[in-house]
Amino acid sequence: MELETPYALGGTYYVETVSVGKRTDDETVRDCVVCGGHVYADDWHLVVGILDTDGGRQRHHHCSDDCLTEWLKLMTAA
Repeated sequence: MELETPYALGGTYYVETVSVGKRTDDETVRDCVVCGGHVYADDWHLVVGILDTDGGRQRHHHCSDDCLTEWLKLMTAA
C-alpha cells in the first residue's frame, strides 16, 4: 500500500509503502532488522519501502508489526 503522504524517517529518507508479503515459491530467509529473528519469504511478513530524496529505494522486511513499530521509533528518534 502506497502511503498518501510519505512518512519522514529523518534526513532524506521516507517510508513510501507498507505491505504484507508472502511468496509461496520463494524460500528466502532474512534476518529481521530489529529483533534478529527470521523473516521467511514464504510466510506472511511486513515489507516497508523506503525512498531517498536522491531517488534510491530500499525494502526492509520485518517479522511482526511489533518489530516494525520499534524500528519506526528507532529511526525517527535519531
